Amino acid sequence: MRWIVALGITLGLLATPVAASAHHRPTTYCSVTGDICQSTANVRGIRTLRISLAARYFTRYQLCVTAPDATTTCRVFRVRKHGGIWSSSVKWAAQFPPSGPGKYDVVWKAMPAAYKVGRTLGFHVI
Repeated sequence: MRWIVALGITLGLLATPVAASAHHRPTTYCSVTGDICQSTANVRGIRTLRISLAARYFTRYQLCVTAPDATTTCRVFRVRKHGGIWSSSVKWAAQFPPSGPGKYDVVWKAMPAAYKVGRTLGFHVI
């Protein structure tokens, strides 16, 4: 009797579809409170790296992109007030050297202390 139950469970697990993830990391993140939101979205064909803040937690931040060949390039940007939020939007290809197809990791760090803000996000280049 046990082997029948075990066989049924095994067959059920084998028949269950597994969702394949197209991304190695998420492309968006918002804190539970919504104080910080980040995105590596493709906006009208342009890869855009964005951060939005509910308040002026910091004025400058370091944005670091790690390419598929493991090289990391960091640049410093400012957050500016847009209506009721502080935000920044960076066009990836204009500010960072594309290193071909593969997985890219993106990290935001508040300046001057360079502590990590939010989560590490990612995107793929085909």
